[in-house]
Amino acid sequence: MQYATRSLIVLALAGITSIAGSNVVEASMNEIFVDYEYGDLKEAIVGVPFTIYPDLSVAKWAQEALKILPETEVAKAMELSGKDSVSIGKYDEMEKENNALISILNEHSVKVWRPEVLTRERVVRNFGEEFIRLAGVSQQYTRDPILVIGNNVIENTMGSLYRRCDILGLRRLLMERVMGSGAHWVAMPGVDYSGMIQNGQFDKTGFPVLEGGDVVVLGKKIFVGTSMNRATGSSELGYAWLKSYLEPQGYNVERVRLPEDILHLDVALSVPRAGVMIVCPEVFLDGIPSYFKGWKRIEVTRDETRHLTANGLPLDEGHYILGVNDHFNGKSVKKALEALGITVYAISFARHNEDGGSIRCSTQPLMRKLSKSENAKAEHP
Repeated sequence: MQYATRSLIVLALAGITSIAGSNVVEASMNEIFVDYEYGDLKEAIVGVPFTIYPDLSVAKWAQEALKILPETEVAKAMELSGKDSVSIGKYDEMEKENNALISILNEHSVKVWRPEVLTRERVVRNFGEEFIRLAGVSQQYTRDPILVIGNNVIENTMGSLYRRCDILGLRRLLMERVMGSGAHWVAMPGVDYSGMIQNGQFDKTGFPVLEGGDVVVLGKKIFVGTSMNRATGSSELGYAWLKSYLEPQGYNVERVRLPEDILHLDVALSVPRAGVMIVCPEVFLDGIPSYFKGWKRIEVTRDETRHLTANGLPLDEGHYILGVNDHFNGKSVKKALEALGITVYAISFARHNEDGGSIRCSTQPLMRKLSKSENAKAEHP
């Protein structure tokens, strides 16, 4: 195990969850708040690449879930059945990509937190060995297990079976950072997973489940994606729950239906700044929402979308991080954004991409806010 991996585990065992680059920093009790996708990013969680891949001999549900991956990545996923990212060396390779991301965040004075790295033994003590074989573990994509909308911190009930363990690695961080911050900290209703699992198959559709990759925050307008894939992503009932929770606070929550080969809304839509969108129109089953009428579109193909073209991260309205891989070099999107005056940082994220996630998936903002002048522009892009 390389130094980066050992260091993270040492930090985790010591109960330290906040790092900036290689320096440990103390938690602050500043507010937690996210208002726009492109607000000035000041604080975020970056995932850790500990993964246990489900045993495909028992995880029959994986055949449905794998529809979200391009064919080139499905073969790789099949070969990883029952293995973990540390033993095969993938942890260290993905952590190099994480370090490139964190380096850019540090350059922009973004405070970075990391989850605790789980162990197989810890997951077994919580859920049992049989569950690990059926479901697996995936810690990298911190966008999904929680939501930060305004000053709400919401622990999600995950719609992907392999994401059920995520919250364990975030628990200590949340206790340290959220408690006492003034945030409204709530958890979605739990579900009876036994009702969702039958003979190795898994069906999310009859339960309120939600993942952060499906939620796009634009002031008081919230979009929630729901993939038609039964085995992964958010459900219609999950959208309905979020709507019922947020609308009394003045939010307008709208559902966006996606086909079964698209995991989350943030795979098909990114908002680098007010009035500008990176989008794949083809995968919006009911068309692009009217909210975006008149916006500048940077359109990408379905194939580019499935290779995570649109899953970038705005640092603010003038800076954007873009993940690239062997299938998508990012040049067309980078050129289009730079023509609009947006500086683009393109970094290789191929080892993340092959597991179905990229830059936005790997980051969870805790503090992101527009200035008053920017907020006024955002309301009238």
